[in-house]
Amino acid sequence: MELKTVEALVSVGDRYVGRASAFDVEPGWWAEVEAITRHLDELLGVRTVVLRLVHADEAVIGRGGRVVYHVQALEEPRYGVLDETPLPEWDSIIAPDPLRSTWAEIDGPTRLIEWAQSIVGPHDAVQVKTWNLSCLIRFPGAWAKATSRFGSIDADIIQHVQRYDATLAPAVLGKSTDNRWSLLAHAPGIDCWEPDHATVNNVVSRWVAAQAALASEADTLAAPSLLPEDLLAEVTRLLPRVALSPDELASVDQLVAKLPDIVDELDAAGLPITVVHGDFHPGNWRSDGANRVIVDWADAFIGHPALDVQRLHDFLPAEKHPHVTDVWCATWKEHAPGSDPLRAIRPMKVLGFLTYALTYQRFLDNIEPAERVYHQDDPATCLRAAAAAFRDW
Repeated sequence: MELKTVEALVSVGDRYVGRASAFDVEPGWWAEVEAITRHLDELLGVRTVVLRLVHADEAVIGRGGRVVYHVQALEEPRYGVLDETPLPEWDSIIAPDPLRSTWAEIDGPTRLIEWAQSIVGPHDAVQVKTWNLSCLIRFPGAWAKATSRFGSIDADIIQHVQRYDATLAPAVLGKSTDNRWSLLAHAPGIDCWEPDHATVNNVVSRWVAAQAALASEADTLAAPSLLPEDLLAEVTRLLPRVALSPDELASVDQLVAKLPDIVDELDAAGLPITVVHGDFHPGNWRSDGANRVIVDWADAFIGHPALDVQRLHDFLPAEKHPHVTDVWCATWKEHAPGSDPLRAIRPMKVLGFLTYALTYQRFLDNIEPAERVYHQDDPATCLRAAAAAFRDW
């Protein structure tokens, strides 16, 4: 497994107390922080939380290399274990930023933990993940999650879904809409990265049924919206902001010229606008062999449901695509009589990448500069992929 080399800039409150000697941990994903706090808790003799990424080497975006974090010690650390040399750039590191995630602020993770403990009791909390989209805390039998101002609140979306399928997502134990916090029951089992036919049948058919039921109330949900009819205007606004070569830009311009026709083809499938999971890959499915649930609802938005089957195709080997498509189409035909779901697959191969490009740009527009490294190349990558898919149109 790939490692990352961690440098921790440690504060008590906002007072800088020193730099920890560099150490290697796995997994190498920058957002995964459980091993970091475990090491620092032992080194410093006090509990710690990771607030945010300060710097990351960019050889491989998202994982590996040297990564610098701002870490908050919740009490005074053990004497003599940190390099206490003053850090000239410290004031700029802790300077407020209007786009900073609430959990990246001083005491941010602690507030989330204390709220969750007020519901589940005084159980130990383990910070598992922290980045610009969410902060994830594990408790015995439960997970607390904070999500960004520009995404969806897991518990809110789940509560709507569970009115139509009570066991399709983890149980909601608590929700703070103002803070964008969710407390969810643990979903036992394993992530379904290699789903068998039975798992695909179960999850895809149940989710499509819920989407069909939710379509009539989609415009009342507190979720972002990205409709096919808006893609032309949104992509046109995006293009001047993305670094593409002249040849790449020419390819995307050809796609944009045909975009109304591609959207018309999607519309002709006759499927309703509804809630889209947004990241419907099998790693966001959990199964214990008997029960299967969908997790990670923060990317949910109001849009065209074919995006979810396209996302599933993106993550599964080609030999599994026909079965996924058959299940998805059969279920939609059952719940939307007169529709032609198969007709939506081909245009979404192009439109899906455009939707991803716009989504990633929304991330970039709403996160502070140090955290943009996670997504900085994504809009251009997705536009190139859309142009490539269009060549097969």
